[in-house]
Amino acid sequence: MRSSTRRRRRSRFPGRFTIIETVPLIKWVAASLLAYAIIGLLLASFPAPGWIWNLALVSAIAQAAALAGPKSLQRFGWLSANLLALLAILGTGLMVVAIAIALNYSGSSDLDQVTPLSLVGDGIKVGLGAIITAASAAIIGAETGDRLILSFNQLQSTLILAGICVLGLGVGGLIGLTFVA
Repeated sequence: MRSSTRRRRRSRFPGRFTIIETVPLIKWVAASLLAYAIIGLLLASFPAPGWIWNLALVSAIAQAAALAGPKSLQRFGWLSANLLALLAILGTGLMVVAIAIALNYSGSSDLDQVTPLSLVGDGIKVGLGAIITAASAAIIGAETGDRLILSFNQLQSTLILAGICVLGLGVGGLIGLTFVA
């Protein structure tokens, strides 16, 4: 009679990945890359000032440096974990600001179409869009960091996640400049 719990087969090569462990990691890496590519696309699609790219880059690196997933923060003490969570929150806030500034440059050139009600509605849409996009990318990045920390040490995980975020911003920006702008 089989027991109700499944036993996981140990790898013959300890320290190496098994296929079971790499598939979810690859999916999280792809999701993180896609989330930051969407942010890069939003930043490049509108004629916003160039310094918002610096803001987005600092934000992405701050979020990657924090590795603020629950599994990664368990390794730290109370103060260190809270400071890393604060760094991730500040990084997410900077990303919200960068996206909101970029989205603020969308609109109509015909001033006859602009009404106070449409301005309020557009402001709410832009604000919510920026918050949802940045929060989604931060959550996906934190989960990716949790998966990376299981396979790599903290420095390697931070560098890999930062590279994924920067690559996503760059790919999204390139697509935005090539096809949208």
